[in-house]
Amino acid sequence: MKRGADRTAVKPPPLPADQFAARLHEANVHRVEGRYDEAQRRYAELERSNPKEFYPSYFMALIDLAEGRPAPAHERLAPLARRQPDEPLVWFAYAKTLRELGRWPESVKASRRALLLIPTDTFELLELADALQVVGEMDESLSILRGLAADPSTRLIALVRMARVDPASIGRAERAELATAAAAEETDASLRSSLNVTLGALLERQGDFDGAFAAFAEAARLKRQMLVGEIEGPERPLFSQEVRALHPDEAGRIRQSEIDYVRTLFTPTFIAEHQGQGSHLAAPIFIVGMPRSGSTLVEQILSSHAKVQGLGESGVLIQTLADKYPIKLFAPHGPDHFRQLAQDYLARMHDQGWTNSPRFVDKMLDNYVFVGAIHLMFPNATILHTVRDPVDTCLSNFRTLFLSGQEESYDLADIGRAYVRYRRMMEHWNEVLPGRVIDVDHEVLVADPAGRIRWLVTEACGLGWDPACLEFYKTKRSVRTASIAQVRQPIFNASVKRWRRYEKHLGPLFDALGPYAPQRP
Repeated sequence: MKRGADRTAVKPPPLPADQFAARLHEANVHRVEGRYDEAQRRYAELERSNPKEFYPSYFMALIDLAEGRPAPAHERLAPLARRQPDEPLVWFAYAKTLRELGRWPESVKASRRALLLIPTDTFELLELADALQVVGEMDESLSILRGLAADPSTRLIALVRMARVDPASIGRAERAELATAAAAEETDASLRSSLNVTLGALLERQGDFDGAFAAFAEAARLKRQMLVGEIEGPERPLFSQEVRALHPDEAGRIRQSEIDYVRTLFTPTFIAEHQGQGSHLAAPIFIVGMPRSGSTLVEQILSSHAKVQGLGESGVLIQTLADKYPIKLFAPHGPDHFRQLAQDYLARMHDQGWTNSPRFVDKMLDNYVFVGAIHLMFPNATILHTVRDPVDTCLSNFRTLFLSGQEESYDLADIGRAYVRYRRMMEHWNEVLPGRVIDVDHEVLVADPAGRIRWLVTEACGLGWDPACLEFYKTKRSVRTASIAQVRQPIFNASVKRWRRYEKHLGPLFDALGPYAPQRP
């Protein structure tokens, strides 16, 4: 055998502890400074040379999470959690990964394990409280929050979260405390914004609508200032996905550009040319529309059905179409193009937690831009469009702090223009795909829940009747939206025409809504 032609690769010897620590530090510097590719390369070398050390795999998982790749992070962390059952760092990251994947019951278990190791970790206690709300365990969540409210360092944020779940738990003294902190300049801007939204909701319950609107407006002002960079926003945890917040004007331009492109591309001729090339499967039920339009209620009703799995707000369709549509010129390659897109989408939905139930709900509302692609990919899928009074929809957006995106929601004129843009997109779909999208009117649903729920299940979605849909508020499933508390109770109509209580403050919204604004004297 020739010299140097070894039959097997030589495994590098383990690095001594001091060398391992030095190289790990170097890799960490690259990671912290955002040079992820170089950090990954160095971690991989350390993983090969010192396979018994958990840090290289752990830090590579953090990079996966930071770049929005929870599936590979899970592949690294699941075996690490088995190998390192007493390492809290692994369990904290593992719980986060499970939350990112939408595997909420499992994330609750992982958080509990982490908190057994470090019972006083404030961040994980808050995350566990939120996760318990998502899976419907409101009482236990409130119990955790009450404990955190007893600690001065976490009292304010705990009271804010308690008010979201159970407003009646906040008494007069707590309201005064929240108001004082909300007005204090030294309070963190992000917390002040949350405090003002909470105060607005509490004042609204008392009937003080002028005071409530002033609080909502202050919350929106602070949020918008953070978006445009006038004041500093909150720091993200190390292993959270970094989502670049856009300037509201930039967000509007990008969405308008997408809509203009799609309206130009999806003509009746284009649709006819590619009709019938998608998947025959009818599994997906897409819900599209504007946030705060009743979509979570519709998903909760459908997910109460024995044959339907609710998967929440998934970005899978956008990921599937990335670099194909609408960012780059959309040019299908052969008759299997849309079928391949459909198969890719379904595979990704499996990664997001679809367990092969006959039907599943994808409630990413921004998919209203992609209705044409949905139709060509899944001609037999159901597409529901949740519709609510335009002013109620916009006002509800204005008084909500979103975790990410929705940058135009913090100014009345901005949100009005965004609404007009969305409605014109939906009008285009009605013109080129008449009857394809099914409108679900929120006010009609609220007025006749028994009749409209049966219609939604049997006629709109073509499912057999399941009585559990009428008692949707009893269904134990994951819900992670601003409507989390509402869908845990029967349908109520308190929010119908809510905007009339604030009418004198809504002039900029009415002007921006144009033809969608109510008739005024």
